[in-house]
Amino acid sequence: MQIMIFVLILIALVAFIVFRVNNKFGTKEITILISLIIISIGGILYSLQENETKVPEIFKERYQANKNAKILKFSFERLNNKNVSSNTEFIYNFDYIISKDGNEYVCSLKNVVIKKIEDEYIFNSFDKLDEKCSKK
Repeated sequence: MQIMIFVLILIALVAFIVFRVNNKFGTKEITILISLIIISIGGILYSLQENETKVPEIFKERYQANKNAKILKFSFERLNNKNVSSNTEFIYNFDYIISKDGNEYVCSLKNVVIKKIEDEYIFNSFDKLDEKCSKK
């Protein structure tokens, strides 16, 4: 959110400078300004969406590889974005439906801590996670 506010202030500053240089603010300048705003907002929203889903997708891939179970449905909630925003430590709740041995199970994991070191995500005690499953 702070990034979007900064970008909007920056765009307003550019618009003011263009107005002061040309002593007018015509149709061409308005078109350029609106296109800059739309491109900036679109880029920010895409970037935020990409970052939000990256860690859960990594969890999903790792879970399927380690547990030999296919995840059919998957949902997640990031817990630490409500109080503290961190770029290196993530806490998630995962709820999912798995297919294993011909049966479907509804499972949940609470408070999964994931650390980011450069470009690698490390799950604290992935094999010892407190997974609660019940038959669907």
